[in-house]
Amino acid sequence: MNNCFCLSKHNNLLSWYTELLGPVLLGAKPAEILSFPQRKDNDMIVTQKVKELFGGSKQIYFKEMSYCGKCIKLFFYNPVILDRTLREKRNLKFLQLMGYPKEYSFDSYLAHLINKINLGIIPDEIGIFLGYPLKDVLGFIGHPSLKLTKVDAWRVYGDTRLSDQTRNSFREAREEMKRMLQVKSPESIVLSA
Repeated sequence: MNNCFCLSKHNNLLSWYTELLGPVLLGAKPAEILSFPQRKDNDMIVTQKVKELFGGSKQIYFKEMSYCGKCIKLFFYNPVILDRTLREKRNLKFLQLMGYPKEYSFDSYLAHLINKINLGIIPDEIGIFLGYPLKDVLGFIGHPSLKLTKVDAWRVYGDTRLSDQTRNSFREAREEMKRMLQVKSPESIVLSA
């Protein structure tokens, strides 16, 4: 298994996933959702290796979901940053309007989101969990006063300053992780984070 081409293809696919999840590991982003197709044996090997790597992390956790029988989705999250994001007054009010429990509990909000995904729905409010500004989530849903301004890492609505600042913090964290991976293995980074 250690000689599997799929694992050494990008100087270790685990490095690529560690870089991709760098903003979550470094606390710049509350969460990320990744899809893992399960069509071939190699797909299942990659999925298992990623789960093994991040299963040992004290910084980020993940929830596994089967999505429409086509793939496995892993929702990676930094519980401290995600809890802080969900507790923001405007985010909390919005999520309650979207059917989340009136009484906030981190576990119940996370379970509510995961239940929707398990039903084959990627809900619009996932943007809040992923750290996108509320105005961009509202614009994406179709709020009439928010006009599409640009498309960069996501659809930006209205004033771009907050969105640009958020995007830049995500990019900087990913670049930092890329630099860390030049001197450390994914395993040492994930386990020491």
